[in-house]
Amino acid sequence: MNARADTGSDYAALRRDPEYAGLNRALLDLVPAGSAPAVLDVGCGDGAVSEELLLRDPAMSLVGVDPDPALLDAARARLGDRARFAEGDASSVSRLFPPDVFDVVVLANCVHLVPDLAEALDAIGRVLAGGGRLVFNSAFYSGAESPADLPRYAELVGTARDTARKRGLPLARSVAGRPAGLRRTAEDYQAALAAAGFTGVVTDERAFILGPRFLTALCSTPMFAAAALPGVARHIAAELLTETLRELHERTPFTITRRCVYFSATRP
Repeated sequence: MNARADTGSDYAALRRDPEYAGLNRALLDLVPAGSAPAVLDVGCGDGAVSEELLLRDPAMSLVGVDPDPALLDAARARLGDRARFAEGDASSVSRLFPPDVFDVVVLANCVHLVPDLAEALDAIGRVLAGGGRLVFNSAFYSGAESPADLPRYAELVGTARDTARKRGLPLARSVAGRPAGLRRTAEDYQAALAAAGFTGVVTDERAFILGPRFLTALCSTPMFAAAALPGVARHIAAELLTETLRELHERTPFTITRRCVYFSATRP
């Protein structure tokens, strides 16, 4: 199986984690109930959140969008004719769909991957009908980490890098600075929503625990593995991180507290 075809499994373990599932439920609770609403799931991946949306309201008309064709294939296999899917990202939705066509737009756990937030919110605002709702969340933003736990992240990544060097694995130089999405604060999202013309913005932040199971699943995701061990093949990086996590947990219980921020906003 090639790397792209296997993409859908990279996040499967994370989705099965009870804490992560709880984060998704809290987001989906923000989706307003309606009479057969038209819903757009941006960054739908392999359709896991799309499926949860349909379980909550089988009458909805659901469309999923993702830039990865392999994940879209997995979503189509999961949901068949219960939903439609298109290749694209948040900034392209206004080119993919007519204006004012959706009642709800959902971005589940992916807004931090959007490079140009203003462009994306403009595109989303165009396809939302008047009075339509945008909901999204992220556990990867500036302020999500507990300051007391930052040394634990450093210990995990630093120990894994030391092990990689001892094994002769070449580490690439890290890209300077954090990606734009990870540098955004909750206040940045609020300001961007206001600048894009959204109203009725409601924000909520919730703390959650990353235990060994959650962290093991997180270490296997491309985003975390590539950032922690740049230049090392992703599957090898994930194995090294998982091995390091297990060793650290054997010394002392290894858990991390993090926050997830939720937004709900209305297009006038």
